This record gives sequence, structure tokens and C-alpha cells, in this order.
Amino acid sequence: MATALVVALVSASYASLDLRSRRAERRAALEREARAVATALRFDVETQPSAFRTPNEVLLRDLTRAAGGWKVTVLPSARGASPPALDASDAQLRRLNAMVMVPKPGADFEGGQYYYDLPVRAASDRGSEPEVIGMLEIAKSADVIDATSDDLSRVATLVLLIVGITTVMVGVFAMRLVSRPITKLLRGIDDVAKGDLSHVILSERDDEIGAIATRFNEMTFSLRESRGETQRQNEAKLALEQRLGQTEKLATLGQLAAEIAHEVGTPLNVIAGRARSIQRKSRDPEAVEKNAGIVAEQTARITRIIQRLLDFTRRKVGTAVPAEVNLNDIAQSTIELLAGQFTGAHVKVRFERTDQPARVAGDSDRLQQVLINLLLNAVQAMPEGGALVVETGAIRRTRPGLEGSAEQDFISIAVTDTGVGIPGDIKDRIFDPFYTTKEGQGGTGLGLAVVSGIVKEHDGWIDVEDAKPSGTMFRVFLPK
Repeated sequence: MATALVVALVSASYASLDLRSRRAERRAALEREARAVATALRFDVETQPSAFRTPNEVLLRDLTRAAGGWKVTVLPSARGASPPALDASDAQLRRLNAMVMVPKPGADFEGGQYYYDLPVRAASDRGSEPEVIGMLEIAKSADVIDATSDDLSRVATLVLLIVGITTVMVGVFAMRLVSRPITKLLRGIDDVAKGDLSHVILSERDDEIGAIATRFNEMTFSLRESRGETQRQNEAKLALEQRLGQTEKLATLGQLAAEIAHEVGTPLNVIAGRARSIQRKSRDPEAVEKNAGIVAEQTARITRIIQRLLDFTRRKVGTAVPAEVNLNDIAQSTIELLAGQFTGAHVKVRFERTDQPARVAGDSDRLQQVLINLLLNAVQAMPEGGALVVETGAIRRTRPGLEGSAEQDFISIAVTDTGVGIPGDIKDRIFDPFYTTKEGQGGTGLGLAVVSGIVKEHDGWIDVEDAKPSGTMFRVFLPK
């Protein structure tokens, strides 16, 4: 459309100039014809000066016939003093008087007519200026100068042909040289937008389109390199997180092993004492049976303690397929696993479970690791003993930072202690890796960092609040 418009404007301008040029040529031809006709007629009139002084109808008719389509008017100089009449208009009389005063040819357009005037002179003696005895005027319609319908039709046809041919040719070349390469580029961009960075556009030309294709290929190459580098970084980060989780798990396992060794010591002492009693009372069947039952009971107790430790040790660290897990069951088993820790630290534990199903999608091993770390931190925060509350619940709320979004259903699990609390100036740093307030006490600074990472893997978050009257509450939110 733009090409057609530009070509139409240019063609119309050229046609206008062509029509103007033709009009000028017709005018020049008309003037040459008028000059030749008027000169020939003046010669006839000047050879009959007596007849000119008193022109009659016969003379005018003969002159008009000889003029070949021109209207002939002859006015004697004396007629200039008379008023206008049918044979002479006011304009003709003005031209006559001017001709008498300045005897030279004149041409003019007036009322759609073209006029050409020549002075008629009488013969004079040798050396004297000839006398102007009148004016010869020939007139013809000026329509012969204007463009005819044939001219306009020819110009319109020419403009249409130029516009049509030019538009078609430009369209064909544009489609071949511009549209097709750009279409290929758009398809490549669509593929890149869908994630396919393997698309390559062949640079077939050494022009702007070829430069765009080259830049596109360079861009996709850079994106492939960036994607590969990002993937390598993500894999390295995941491996680091897994090593950190394993490190924290080993640290936790060391603590559990020490506590379980202490816990196992009690039933071992009972077993040893009962074994000696059996040895002394080997002849008393009733005493032997009683002591054997006690030994079997304590052995089963030791077996349960060791089994809990083995179960925790064998759990894998890393990405697992999410499955539906019950936080109530995880909390109950974790409290049983750490029972020895609570007893040794003089901590009373109360578990308040929600009546609603506390099921979430996740990895039970990873979520138990979260709860173990939070419970051990709570125990360490109460060196003189205290109370510990584990509470599960269901809540409907919006995510932090997305208060304008729709509310969602979450399952929460809270661990509240009555310990020393967390100072406000370090509350924002407790989830940073390797940050610890237990320097020289065996702290690795990874516990809460691993907890935060696992919770984020499950699309949740952790809130830290001050408990009343003292202590800290960690509340984990996980989507249903």
C-alpha cells in the first residue's frame, strides 16, 4: 500500500507536469498559427487600404473564410473614439487605442477566447514611419489549449499501469528478499520462546537481513551457553545442598549416638544385674524365670532404641519423589526418636495434634530432618530444662509478600520452647549457612540453613516468633 501510494503520487505529479507541458506546447502552436494567419490576413488588408477604412460584410466574410476557423475582426483607427457596439466590444476598443499609440503585435486570453492583434499600416513615403490605420484581430476558442478527455484518459491509464506494475514488482521482490527471511526469523524466535535454542538460521545474504540472521545465531549460541552454565551451577548448588544436608545429618547422628549410648547404658546395667542374679539363683526356677523376663524386656528396649537410630541413619539425603505424608505421624515418631534427649535435658514434651488431616505432599525423611533439627535446637536453648510444645494445625491464609493474592490452605507445625530466646539483632541471620551462636560447643551453623532449604523445596516457609512468657517459636507452613 505504501509503495502504491508513493508511486501514485509520483506518477500523478509526472502526469500533471506532462499535461502542463502539452498545454504549453498547444499554446505555443496556437500562437504560431495565430501569428502566421494574422500576418497573411494583414498583407491582404494592407493591399486594399481603401476597403479597410470602410470594412464591409463581404470583406469580413472573405477574411474569415481565409483564416481557417479564426474569427476575424477589423477595426479602423477612427473607431477607437466611438462607444462599444455589437461590432466592437469595450476590450477591443481598448486594444485598438493601445495599438494606435504603440503599434506592436499583442496576444491575450479573455472570456475563454484567445485573441491575437496586429496593427494595420498604410503605405508611406520612403524614409517616413508608416501610419497605423487600424487593427486586425483574430480570435479562437481557448478550449483547444486545455486537456481533452483523450489526454486525461491516456494519463489515467498510464498512472494505473505504472502503479500496478510497480506495486506488483515491489511486492514480489519484497516477498522474496524481505518477507521470507523475516518469516524464517520469526519462526526461529517462536522456537526460542518455547525453549528450543537449537534453531539456526542460514545466513544466505550479505546485507541487513543476513546480519540479523547472524546476530540471531549468535544470540541463540549465547543463550545455549548461558543455559548450560546455569544448569551446571544448579547441579553444583544441588550437590552442595545435598552435602550440607548430609553434613548436618552426620552432626545430628553424632549427637543422637552419644545420647543413645547413654540411654542404652541403663538397660544394659539392668541386664548385667539380672544376669548375676540368675547366676546366683540358678537353682531357683521362679527367680530365674523372673530375671529372664526382665532381661528380655530390657533387650527389647535396647533393640527399639537401636532400630530408631538405624532408621534415621538409612534415610537418604537428596531429591525424592513427593508423596502424601502425615505430619502428625512424623511428629510422633520424631518425638519418640528423641525421647532420650528430652529425658537427659530435663525437658517435658507435649504434642498437640490437629483433629484435621495433616497431610502434605513431600518427602517424609526430609521433613523429619526438619523437625529433628528444630527440636534439638529447642533442647539446646533450654540448658536448665524446660517445656517443649509441638503443635500441628490447619490454616487458610495468603503467602508472605502476596497479600493481594487469593488465600490458600496450609498445614503448620510449630515448635515452641521456654528457652533463652533469640536476640532481635540476629534473627535475620539465623538461617544463613555456617552462622552459629554455639562457637566452641560443636555447632556447625548448618542446621537452620538446611531446615530452610528443605522447607523451600516443599514450597513452604518458616516464621520465627518470640514465645510468651519466654522462649522461641518456629512455625513451618507447608501447602496442602
